[in-house]
Amino acid sequence: MSTQPNNNNAGANARPQPSYTDKLKAMAMNLQLILWFLGHATTVIQTLIFSIFSGSRNYTKAIWAILLSYGIILFKAHGVPQLATITPYVQRIMVDENTQYLILGLIWWSSKPVWVVLLPYATFSVFHAANYIRTELLPTVIPPTSPLYAISSTRAIPALAYFSQHYQALCLRAVSYLEVFFILPYLVVFVFFGRVSFMTPIVFVQFLRFRFQFSPMTREAFAELKRRADAVFMGGNYQAYYLQAVEYITKFGNLGPQQQQQPASEGRSR
Repeated sequence: MSTQPNNNNAGANARPQPSYTDKLKAMAMNLQLILWFLGHATTVIQTLIFSIFSGSRNYTKAIWAILLSYGIILFKAHGVPQLATITPYVQRIMVDENTQYLILGLIWWSSKPVWVVLLPYATFSVFHAANYIRTELLPTVIPPTSPLYAISSTRAIPALAYFSQHYQALCLRAVSYLEVFFILPYLVVFVFFGRVSFMTPIVFVQFLRFRFQFSPMTREAFAELKRRADAVFMGGNYQAYYLQAVEYITKFGNLGPQQQQQPASEGRSR
């Protein structure tokens, strides 16, 4: 960004705008950010391919892309642990929601392909990739002299900004409902079909406990689940058993007063 020249010496304080070549070199030098973007883009593409055509190779590619993108952001956020500070480092990184999604990714990698578990990652990746294209890729790779520059600056970039502003919160809320209403029951059913191990739903419950503590959207999804369960079981023959189950789940999940500080924003991995 150039500075405004003063009246005494117009040229001395002026900072020239970087050239198109300099912009490309600067973007190329940020290899971690490029790999982060490629990880998210690959997640979206491979999830779509796996959802349509199936195939374990596409599932594995999506999982590897997930591990790449989340591993990079955790490295950029927390760095390499030092032996002298290993305890606070572990405590800090374990309350980062990106760590929780990375651990889940490792579990999905070691399990048989289950397409539904890719949907939250793909949803996050759509917005991360769109924001990178809007803020980094298009402004850098399309020079002002190109005929595509006007289309990029007046149509593509504003369209991507509109998409993120109007649909990101809605989609993140949908992910929270998906995790509570669909993925957890899906995993429980898959235990009986031998698609996942008995420990997989238990691990996912622990993940939801973490999400409940830090994510307002996950708490909203659980509140909606309880509202619907109340409508079914309250006032009927099974009310006493239902209330005991609710009490047990509340104690097990430690679903009491919530922490005020959130480890990271919803679905953020940049």
